[in-house]
Amino acid sequence: MKLFLTVIWLALASAIGFAQQDIDKKFESNKAKYKLEKFAQGEDATSGYDYFFYKEKGKIVKVREIWSSSSHKIYRAEDYYYADGKLIALYKYTFDRKFYKTAERGRNVPMKLVEKMFFTDSKLTGWIENGKPVAATDRRWRERETEALESGSGMLESYDSLKEIG
Repeated sequence: MKLFLTVIWLALASAIGFAQQDIDKKFESNKAKYKLEKFAQGEDATSGYDYFFYKEKGKIVKVREIWSSSSHKIYRAEDYYYADGKLIALYKYTFDRKFYKTAERGRNVPMKLVEKMFFTDSKLTGWIENGKPVAATDRRWRERETEALESGSGMLESYDSLKEIG
């Protein structure tokens, strides 16, 4: 029985990986047709955020948020993917400060993938942390689902206020 469940779990984890590739491939293959809007917002005197909103026909399809700080060697990036105004995936990365200027221009840089989360109808359906699938029975599942969905909604809501600030 344990072997059967292990095989099922591995198949599910593989399917999550393919779903991630499909989301990335679809975005990258369509990237040229998306309208990009960039914003920057200071957090304090030494740190801040850069936001990249990719839109298609007025709808946001991806948001990249980059956090940087002159006092840290490692920076963070989060990619939020949307379909019909709903979060469908969230990827979290870290990258070395030396790549910040390139990342700030919206170009790809070497990043370490820390976490991926996938959603269907506003429900967490897959979660990979540090390269390992996290079981739906993990006690953190519901909390991480809520945090990610709230963060994803917050990204969409922040667009208008960032646009006003300019």
